[in-house]
Amino acid sequence: MSKKKRSNEYDLRELLGPIQPPGSFDDFHLGLHTHYGNVIRRRREVSLDALPFSCEPVAWYSLGARPIHHKKGPTQTLAYAAGDYFVQDAGSLLALALCGADQISEKPLVICDLCAAPGAKASALLEYAEQNQGFLLANEVIGSRIGALTANLSRTGSDRFVVSSQDPLKLAERLGAVFDLVLVDAPCSGQAMLSRGKQSQSAFSKQQVEHSALRQNRILDAATSLVKTGGQLVYSTCTFATDENEKQVERLLNQGIAESVHSNELSNYQTDQGCYRLWPHQHQCAGSFGSKLQITRDQEQTHFRQKRRRIQLPKVNLANWYMDDFSERRLHQTNASLFAWPIDAPGWAEEIAVDGPEVAYRTGQTWKPSHAGALRRKSFQLPRREHALNSQEANAYLQGQTLDLKADGWVTVLYENRPLGWTKVVNGKGKNHLPNHARFNRSLID
Repeated sequence: MSKKKRSNEYDLRELLGPIQPPGSFDDFHLGLHTHYGNVIRRRREVSLDALPFSCEPVAWYSLGARPIHHKKGPTQTLAYAAGDYFVQDAGSLLALALCGADQISEKPLVICDLCAAPGAKASALLEYAEQNQGFLLANEVIGSRIGALTANLSRTGSDRFVVSSQDPLKLAERLGAVFDLVLVDAPCSGQAMLSRGKQSQSAFSKQQVEHSALRQNRILDAATSLVKTGGQLVYSTCTFATDENEKQVERLLNQGIAESVHSNELSNYQTDQGCYRLWPHQHQCAGSFGSKLQITRDQEQTHFRQKRRRIQLPKVNLANWYMDDFSERRLHQTNASLFAWPIDAPGWAEEIAVDGPEVAYRTGQTWKPSHAGALRRKSFQLPRREHALNSQEANAYLQGQTLDLKADGWVTVLYENRPLGWTKVVNGKGKNHLPNHARFNRSLID
C-alpha cells in the first residue's frame, strides 16, 4: 500500500472515531473504491416476478430488488420507460426504510423532503403519501436541480405534490410545524461517492467534514421546527464521518427536543442511539447512514391561511385533453405552466410553488397538454384519447419518431396499459411530443 493510501486510511479511521466498520478495515477501504451497481425500487403494484430480469430482494427495503443477470442496464427496458421502477443506489434505500415508505400508510401523511433533488427518494415518499390521500412537499434550494426533481416526481403519475425552492430556515419560518414526517437527506462530504467518481480524496479532509457538519446543524435546526409534536424526522447522509452522522443525532437528543425511534427490522444495521449504517464491503452499495427521531418538544401548530389572490387563468379547455374538466381542482398558473392540485391539498401549496403537477404549458400564446398530465394514473384524470402500442411502436415513440395512427388530435400512447406520453395526430401522422429528458437513443428490451 502506498504512503498516500496509508495517510488516507489513517484520516478515515480518525473521522470514524468510535464507529468501526464490520470485518477488517482493509476490506472496508477496498469497498470504498469498489463500484457497486444500482438496484431498482419497484412500484408497490409491480411484483418481483413481473420485472423484466431476474432479481433478488434488498434485505433492508421490501420494494428494493438487485438485478442478477440482464442483457442491458436496468434503465434500458420498456418497463423502466413505462415507470414500473426507479433506479438508485442500494444505500439510498436505508433512508426510505426508516421513513417506512415500503409500508402501508394508515392515515393521510403530510411529508416534506427538505433536500429533495434529484428525486429518487422524493418519488418514493410521494408514492407512500399517495396511498392514503397524503401530500408531499419536495424542497430543493438549487434552482438548476428542480427540473430533474419534478421529472422524477411526475413519473409516479401522482398529483399530490408541490415543489418549492426555499432555504430551510425560511421555509420553517413560513410554514411552521405542519408535517407528519420530514426527511433530511443532508448535503455532506459525500465520502461514499468516491467509488462512483462523484467525489475526491478531499471529502476525507477535516476541513470538508467540519464545513458539512456546520451546514447540517443549520438544516436540522430548521427541520425540527417543521415537524409536528409527535411527528418523525429521518436524517440521512452518504458519508462515513461520525461528526456528520451520530454526533448530529446526539446533538438533537441532548437538546431534549427529540428521542430516538428504534427499528426492529433494521437492527442488523444499527450502530448507536437509533442510528443505522450500510457499509460498501458488507452490503454491496456505496454506503449510507440514517437515523429516525420523534419530535417530543411542544411545537406551535401553524394554522396557515391561504391568501386569496386573483389569478387570471388561461382560457384553455382542459376537457379537450383529459377526462376530468378540472372544475373541482385547484388550478394555479406560474409563468408558463398550469398546475392542478386536489381540492384537499394543503392551503400553502400555491404560496410556495415553483413547480408541481403540471397539466398544461404555454409556448408563445399556444397552450398544450403537459407530459406530466399524460402520465396520470387516476381514472378521472386520464387523457381523453389513448392508443395502445406494441413493443416495436413503443421503441419508435421513445426514440422520438413519428407514428402512423388511426386517430385525431392529442392522444396519449400506452405500452401494456402504462402511459408513455402525448402525440398529436393530424391526417394519420402522430407528431411526437415526448420531452427530451424522457427519450432514449437506443432500442429498449421488452
